[in-house]
Amino acid sequence: MTGGEAALPYGPLAAVLAGTFALRLVGVVAGGLLREGTPVYRWIGCVAFAIAAGLMAKVIFVPTGVLADTPFMARATAVAVGLIVLWTLGRRLLWAIGAAVVVFAVLGTGWI
Repeated sequence: MTGGEAALPYGPLAAVLAGTFALRLVGVVAGGLLREGTPVYRWIGCVAFAIAAGLMAKVIFVPTGVLADTPFMARATAVAVGLIVLWTLGRRLLWAIGAAVVVFAVLGTGWI
């Protein structure tokens, strides 16, 4: 090392990358062995939905970073509009996301 340069942590970085790819490989192999409709398959689907719902709730109710500076009502209204559009247009996800983004841009940031 020269000057004030810090050594790059190649060892820990390689370990993290190896662990990440190993877990992905296990997931791919296990996913190929699971059959749709089995109890394990349904349980994994429920866990995935629960994780997504928990993350969405965290972003709405306990945001961090720049999102924490936006009003709660702007976040809640954007989600409500997105859900209403999703249900009224027959589960068209792209339209629901677009509507929620536009509402949040208007209410939360004053962008438009």
